[in-house]
Amino acid sequence: MPAKRKRTWRSEARASPGVRAALLRLGTRIRSLRHAKALTLELAASGAGLDAKHLQEGEKGKVNVTVASLVGIARALGVQLGALFESV
Repeated sequence: MPAKRKRTWRSEARASPGVRAALLRLGTRIRSLRHAKALTLELAASGAGLDAKHLQEGEKGKVNVTVASLVGIARALGVQLGALFESV
């Protein structure tokens, strides 16, 4: 009997038109704000309660960052949550 494969759940929403571009713009905005505050990736991630690799992937638009993570990122950057979405 073949081994049972573990199913990985992935949202179909990421494949929707415009989502990839929006995630890239959001990541670019987060990186820009982090640089403006002169924060390293590690310091910003620590302040947000995230792993630095996860924040880096978010800045590159490679992951769909959760609302909870965005709240932490905004707090670490010292901005309102809405500021992350300006010009996104």
